[in-house]
Amino acid sequence: MQLIFIIILGVTTFIFGLLLYSIFGQKPGEEVRARMEQYLIESEMVAKQYTPPEEEETARADEQNAEAGEDDWVREARGQGGAKKILSNMGAILTPRGMALRIAENLAKADIPLKANEFVAIQFLATIVPLILGLFILKSFPLGIVCAVTGYVAPHIWLSMAKSKRIAAFNSQILDTLVTLANGLKAGYSLLQAMEMVARESPAPMGSELKRVIKENSLGMNLEDALRALNMRVESEDWDLVTTVVLIQRQVGGNLSEILEKIGYTIRQRMKIKGDIQTKTAQAKVSGGLVGMLPLGIGFMIYLINPEFIMKLFTFKAGFFRGWFVVVFGVIWECIGMFIIMKIVDIEV
Repeated sequence: MQLIFIIILGVTTFIFGLLLYSIFGQKPGEEVRARMEQYLIESEMVAKQYTPPEEEETARADEQNAEAGEDDWVREARGQGGAKKILSNMGAILTPRGMALRIAENLAKADIPLKANEFVAIQFLATIVPLILGLFILKSFPLGIVCAVTGYVAPHIWLSMAKSKRIAAFNSQILDTLVTLANGLKAGYSLLQAMEMVARESPAPMGSELKRVIKENSLGMNLEDALRALNMRVESEDWDLVTTVVLIQRQVGGNLSEILEKIGYTIRQRMKIKGDIQTKTAQAKVSGGLVGMLPLGIGFMIYLINPEFIMKLFTFKAGFFRGWFVVVFGVIWECIGMFIIMKIVDIEV
């Protein structure tokens, strides 16, 4: 118990030192980095608010009305607020460079307006605070460990869910985008002009991503490289097919509108097959979930009927063996069984 107290005291002292450093400390060149970051943020804002040249005159009045709100947004994004500065400096100490790049890439894919060091700081606090509460308030070491592990995993789960949701929203807009691009090419537009039309009319995330591609191209990046970067951000198999075909067409030539229509038909048939597979495997997925939850449900019912009988699993002791070992191994094997069932019925097309 003394060792646990020393560890908690050390962690608390470390956090307090980070807070003092965040408030009073200033790294060399921080002002220069802040100015450069402001330019990057303003460039990203321009990319999101990009307007084609033919509509620039009509949109200029709206842009002037939005300038006052943009200043506050830029100031907040630069991290000059107290809470964001503390999180940023704390995360900068805790985050290795390789991890920061990987987390920043995942945050960009999920479209979450956080820096990598801020995300790591939030994850650190979500781990340490429940651990301290479990040890000192609830006075239970196992419960504190469980809470700490939950706090560590929860931000990653949230990030993964946000990224999956954005990818699903992007995939749902691909068919309409292909139809619009093909019709624009048939009407005599170039590929870049057709993309501008789609970016102007489509909602996020398709509209915002195509605006970014157009802005990167206007700043000097090749359209091929901008499309590859878009493909890396969205991680969509359907859009990867579109990108590959567009890149090949720009090298060897061909009727791009006809090619896009054929790709749209292929994706539509693929989605239809996926729907049929999901319908036919739904019963197996539900059965797997019920089989996995059945022991938990039976255990809860026994606890309601005879609590003393079921509590022997948590109070039994025989040398090294403890009764709750059975519960832990049972839950682990239940999770393994459900995972195997879900992998069997998860058929890729």
